Amino acid sequence: MHRALINCNQVQTEVVSQGRWIEEDPQPHSSKQIVLLIPGNPGIPRFYEDFIKAINSRLTSEIPIWIVGHAGHVQPPRDLDIAMPSDQKWAESYSLSAQLQHKAEFIKKYVPEDAHLHIIGHSIGAWFVLNLLKDKDINKRIQRCYLLFPTIEYMAETRNGIFFNIFISRIAPVLIFLSWIFTSMFPVTVQTFMIRTFGLFYGIPARSVRAVREMLDPRVLHRIINLAREEMKYVREADHEIISKHADKLWFYYGASDNWTPVKYYKNIMLKHPDLNAQLCQRGFQHSFVLKDDIDMGHIIGDLINENSKY
Repeated sequence: MHRALINCNQVQTEVVSQGRWIEEDPQPHSSKQIVLLIPGNPGIPRFYEDFIKAINSRLTSEIPIWIVGHAGHVQPPRDLDIAMPSDQKWAESYSLSAQLQHKAEFIKKYVPEDAHLHIIGHSIGAWFVLNLLKDKDINKRIQRCYLLFPTIEYMAETRNGIFFNIFISRIAPVLIFLSWIFTSMFPVTVQTFMIRTFGLFYGIPARSVRAVREMLDPRVLHRIINLAREEMKYVREADHEIISKHADKLWFYYGASDNWTPVKYYKNIMLKHPDLNAQLCQRGFQHSFVLKDDIDMGHIIGDLINENSKY
């Protein structure tokens, strides 16, 4: 597994690869398949590492799997002295529309035009995927889209959306201040111990501790919360036109007890698109599947990629 920071849309961005690195040329006669994962919010690649390992374990051929993190959701180490755009450049660097442009730029730069792209979108990542399909240059690269627990409509009206707007959004300055105390006053060993202790009660596995630490950087947490505010504001009615137009490329997976994408959203989309390839989870997977169900979910996606691969 390879991890590095790259400059994408003028923001240092963490990318993780399983298999061929994004800047390596493919070997002669190698598969043209590429798997790209666009995460939810927070868009921290480290949360998804075991997930892509599980996908890779099921693939019947060598296919590179890439995770592109969200702009600003991983802060470069201080010793690298890498400048990040200030909050004054929010609109062009970190906003919902900037994150979409960020993903489009990544694909056009690193995914060959003749590639067969399998693109996975988790949560708000699914909204990005649907919008990327509107770009003809990107669309022609995409073979299949796998949309997991997709937050593609009316996020603010869900149980979690209401809780976010009423509570989290209002106390955001306090949360960011507490994260500053946590990361600046306690050494890493104490931070790790506290997160692991907290995780015992709230289902955060030991393997996710470092990703949580990255999330609790106050600069990152500020961007995560501000992005979520925009999601509440702008993710309204699902884009039924794009869903109808590209239904043959889409596979949806909804949770049966998901407070971001309730079952009624699954039922509504199936009423509007009765032939859509969509499933309602029967295995109890949670919206944040990367914390507990990443291996099982990875096996499902890996098997689907095998079925849908074009060589």
